[in-house]
Amino acid sequence: MAATVYLVEDSKIIRRLLTEALEESGAEVVGCTDSAHAAIEAIALQRPDAVIVDVMLREGSGFDVLRALSEGSFTPLRIVLTNYTAVPFRRAAKVLGVEHFLDKATQIGQVIAAVASLRRPNGASA
Repeated sequence: MAATVYLVEDSKIIRRLLTEALEESGAEVVGCTDSAHAAIEAIALQRPDAVIVDVMLREGSGFDVLRALSEGSFTPLRIVLTNYTAVPFRRAAKVLGVEHFLDKATQIGQVIAAVASLRRPNGASA
């Protein structure tokens, strides 16, 4: 069974590239947005296996999304993919339960690998 992914990214180009790469790897992208508020609502409804979040968004920030996830009982794999990789951002993300904090410029392949690790055999439950 394919892992499901929700993208929270303000760049249309990155959203398109990530969607293509994830789907080619066998994942299913169940939604994407560039707004923290819209992402929080959609993620609660979709309940994806993984959430990929950028730090800076059109509205709000990725930390708003991560904070909402950390306050709920739903715990998808949390991946930050950003150009803002300074230590304070990394620390804040770790406190909010982020398993992977990755640099957009050099580590997109690691995003694909992290999501691929979630793949389940047919019939297995999450």
